[in-house]
Amino acid sequence: MHKFQIFKYYSNPSVQERMIEVAKDREVVGTFLSGSYAKRPNILLYPRDIEEKVKEGIIAFHCSVEKWKNPLALKAELTEEKLASMRKAWDVIIDIDAKAKLEHAKIAAKCVCELLKDYGIAPTVKFSGRRGFHIAVASQALPKKVNFREVSKLYPELLRSIARFIREKTKEMILDELIKFEGGVASLVKAVGEISELSAFSFVEIEKDWGVRHLFRMPFSLHNKTFLASIPIAIKNLEKFSPEQAKPFALEKKIFSIPFLQNKEGEATELVIAALDWEAKHKEEKKPIAQEIKIVRKALPKRKIPEEFFPPCIKNILKGLEDGRKRSIFTLATFLRQMNWSNEEIEKRLYEWNANNKPPLRENLIRTQLKWHFRQQRELLPANCKSDLFYTSIGICSPDRICEQIKNPVNYPFKILKLAKPKSKRRKRKRRSKKS
Repeated sequence: MHKFQIFKYYSNPSVQERMIEVAKDREVVGTFLSGSYAKRPNILLYPRDIEEKVKEGIIAFHCSVEKWKNPLALKAELTEEKLASMRKAWDVIIDIDAKAKLEHAKIAAKCVCELLKDYGIAPTVKFSGRRGFHIAVASQALPKKVNFREVSKLYPELLRSIARFIREKTKEMILDELIKFEGGVASLVKAVGEISELSAFSFVEIEKDWGVRHLFRMPFSLHNKTFLASIPIAIKNLEKFSPEQAKPFALEKKIFSIPFLQNKEGEATELVIAALDWEAKHKEEKKPIAQEIKIVRKALPKRKIPEEFFPPCIKNILKGLEDGRKRSIFTLATFLRQMNWSNEEIEKRLYEWNANNKPPLRENLIRTQLKWHFRQQRELLPANCKSDLFYTSIGICSPDRICEQIKNPVNYPFKILKLAKPKSKRRKRKRRSKKS
């Protein structure tokens, strides 16, 4: 694209209006044709700022995920503590990029949007300009505080937790949809060439390592390689989207009215809590528990274990909860699977349990969580008994004398059954002695 065409595009008042709207309180950095960045920090305040930078050779514009009190005060040598004090807020940006086909990115974006909707979030989406999409949840959707800490100061660790949670919860769904789209595994692999493992992330990437002062392409910015515009897309039209719609001089008027980074106050609170709960459990799983699972599975009977043998904490969960309902889905699903309950029995019992919750969880949320559990081929245990997050903090830990002898709730039924055996044998011996 010639320089005068680039200038003409960025001189469009509608383009300028949308870019300035997003630039508020953000660091904005221009990109040259080579892909190198202009000097940082910088900002956009007025339409003429865009035009001046284009005259200097800027092709594309990137802005920070974070919002700052004074973006121009940013420096590379600032400490994390100082940066946290300067940060006003931050948005959740899920950056999806396909290795080979834009259609693959569409599939991943659709799966991520469905997951977010299950958590009561209305995400917004835009085309990245090449082979991907940016799915956004605006800062106002996040809670103000989590665990008594200001969310604005939990960047980037909380965003990383959210991204890892989304990757984990969607990866199998994405892979299934990719295989279905290509008509089989062989065809899917052929689309990208050699792969090291059959995973969704061999075909699409979902960004998980957002860092301080991380940038993403601004809405309506051009891409410095394709010269396509990074336009917002209505989710309902995502499957029908074509890069042709992003040609800079073919943009339809309605595109400028499609929202990006607009959400209701607090609507992502459930997602944040779920991500933190998952992260806590993920840390538990990193401990060497494979041998423990093997021992427990070998010791437990192969038949279904009835509820009468369940530990107090599980029985308390099943009575219904006010706090910790979402994290208890994980506890119940993993526990019941270890008790040899079928998927159908687990699903039925969880819906019965949910009716006792105050208030009940949305059935879509339970369905999504159970789908994830039922897809797992690996053995999973509930959190160990010492995990305050899953037991003590939600008021369900009421230990008895058996609890003092175990590390994990799944051990409890085994202890009960083991203790019951000698008694039954003694009774049999007494009967035999009476008969004789």
